[in-house]
Amino acid sequence: MSLSAVKHLIIAALMLAHSWYPQERCHDKECRPVPCAELHYDGDSVRYGGIYFSKRMIRESRDQGCHVCYADPMGSIIPYVPLCVFVPQATS
Repeated sequence: MSLSAVKHLIIAALMLAHSWYPQERCHDKECRPVPCAELHYDGDSVRYGGIYFSKRMIRESRDQGCHVCYADPMGSIIPYVPLCVFVPQATS
């Protein structure tokens, strides 16, 4: 199998692995897996870098990994709009 074919298989597998993101709140274009160590719990919210996710935005991860979903509204004074965050065994 060529290196190019292997590369395409890996990309396809990664895309399918996260197809469970809910379309009503966030989807594959705005969601990405992140190391759980990069999430910080501040009371009822979760912070990822400078992005805060309120309690209502916290969801349980289906793959036991951590994922953040945010929009990047280009040209806006707001750098990122938080949509939701997935964490293992979340309570909402």
